[in-house]
Amino acid sequence: MGIPVLRRVADLGDGLVLAPERFDPRRQVEVVARCCLSDLVDIVAENVSARSWKSPGAVLILDTTHAYEGFVVLRHHPVPPASMGSAKRLVQAGDVIISRLRPYLRQVALVDEALFQLCRRGNAVAASTEFFVLRGRTGFEAAGLVPFLLSQPVQAALAAGQEGGHHPRFRQELLLSLPVPDQVTRGSDKVARKMRSLAAAVRNSLLASRSMVAAVETALAEP
Repeated sequence: MGIPVLRRVADLGDGLVLAPERFDPRRQVEVVARCCLSDLVDIVAENVSARSWKSPGAVLILDTTHAYEGFVVLRHHPVPPASMGSAKRLVQAGDVIISRLRPYLRQVALVDEALFQLCRRGNAVAASTEFFVLRGRTGFEAAGLVPFLLSQPVQAALAAGQEGGHHPRFRQELLLSLPVPDQVTRGSDKVARKMRSLAAAVRNSLLASRSMVAAVETALAEP
């Protein structure tokens, strides 16, 4: 069943956008807040390619399947820059990545420090351009926003804000306009520390599991 919404021509913006999803009232997060996401973080759009890459060493490539429920889940190793394929977004430790595609998959993750230490001499990390890369402004850690971004009201707003047919995406403007309640900003430092701790635990658990698998494979290969 449709949702009737009345808008004036002045509400359509400079592009006179008529797409009904642009004006879906479910895009609004109904909370009391003195700031919005754009006051706390910047969206980084520094793209790199194999041709423009100048740093030595390997690069870990993250696509949207590697982000889930706040953490990066690795299924692969860093590769030579020449193998990175299409353009990617260069990220730093502490950034938060959120997929603009299919928000119901909850593809939000903290880019943790360990991801840059998968090679003996370290490695870079680059993410798919389907990610928005959030970087905290001076004095604020983006990691403190991960639970907020995964919360039901925010996820519902992003889902309602998807535009397009074949591969619907939500827009950067919608993400940056999200109101952030005071209780989220006040506790962000503590949450950021907890997220870093949990990310390390996830990383260690995956390494331990793979070590156990390798031990079994070695045993099975013995005559």
